Amino acid sequence: MHGSKDAKFANAHQAKQMYQEKKTKEKLYKLTEAIWYNRTCRQKHLTPNYILNKVKGNNRQCLKTIQAATHHRLNRELRFL
Repeated sequence: MHGSKDAKFANAHQAKQMYQEKKTKEKLYKLTEAIWYNRTCRQKHLTPNYILNKVKGNNRQCLKTIQAATHHRLNRELRFL
């Protein structure tokens, strides 16, 4: 199996290092997942729920504004990640 499940530590310093590494891995996995999700949404032209923008009106100019704002925010989110 990968890794030892019954690890015994000689001192607390070893345990601290192991838990710090575990937290770093979890952050990396979450970051990778967020990047994958945003790229997939961009490729499939979907709008994630956290990006929804509301603009009054239902004409063509309003819809273009919403689409441009959504595209811009999704790209900014990907650059940030």
